Amino acid sequence: MDVKHLRLVKEVSDNGSLTRASERLFVSQSALSHQLKEVESQLGTSLFHRINKKLVLTKAGKLVLESAECVLTDLEDTQIAVRKLISGNTGNIKVATECYSCYHWLPPLMYAFNKEFPNVEIDIHPEHGISPLDKVLSGKLDVAIVNDKIDNSKFTYTPLITDELIAVVHASHPWSSRPYVEAEDFKDQQVIIHSYPLESVTLFRDVLIPQHIQPKKIIPIQFTEAAIEMVKARMGVQVIAHWIAAPSLQDGNLKAVKVTKSGLKRTWYAVTLKREDSPQYLTNFIAHLMENIASTCQRFPS
Repeated sequence: MDVKHLRLVKEVSDNGSLTRASERLFVSQSALSHQLKEVESQLGTSLFHRINKKLVLTKAGKLVLESAECVLTDLEDTQIAVRKLISGNTGNIKVATECYSCYHWLPPLMYAFNKEFPNVEIDIHPEHGISPLDKVLSGKLDVAIVNDKIDNSKFTYTPLITDELIAVVHASHPWSSRPYVEAEDFKDQQVIIHSYPLESVTLFRDVLIPQHIQPKKIIPIQFTEAAIEMVKARMGVQVIAHWIAAPSLQDGNLKAVKVTKSGLKRTWYAVTLKREDSPQYLTNFIAHLMENIASTCQRFPS
């Protein structure tokens, strides 16, 4: 029994004849009569009595009608939901970023975005922060915020902002009076990083690994505030974005030192799957993201 049979039963029941049902369904009366015989043959019973030239449901027909009303209502609701999803009226956006500090960008963005799209939910998934591009490919994420590009034609990369990373050290640290440090300077240091793998850490990927430099010790600490406290306690150095470190540099206990003479910069991207039917709300979300990130970083210029 197909959906066309369910529609047939409902329309014939509502209108009492094949003629009026055929007009409603835009199907010829002969084709509709054939469909009725087909479904009755499948079920092994008649669905309608023919009384005074009017078609009246049998007990079996009433059972089919109950099912038809449920199925057709669900189908219509699904079609409406899909149309709304495509047009950008409703849905949800699953987001994660490689760096926990980048979640600072999201709360103001969510407030502004939800005023524009009140029926679109933003779901933050910090557990997908490791290898987020794999999660985009698998559908577990809609947007990944990353600072490195890989060659994959399935992705669309939208540049968000380029920021500079600086080494944060205690004011008494030997580096504090230097204009910049190079890869060699990290050999005898305890370096605080956000998390492994090292290839995902900009300092290692762009500076230390190419120079085959291994620090004295590597200390992974996920939370920026805890890492800053470690630096204040003279327990290591940390390389982070200037805009993240800026509030902690104001009391004079910490100093910012440039990494390499030319500086260590990275570009952040919003990564989505390349698709023609991308909903409008996803496009607008990335536009809000660009605006909010720029606003946040401009408050703490390098």
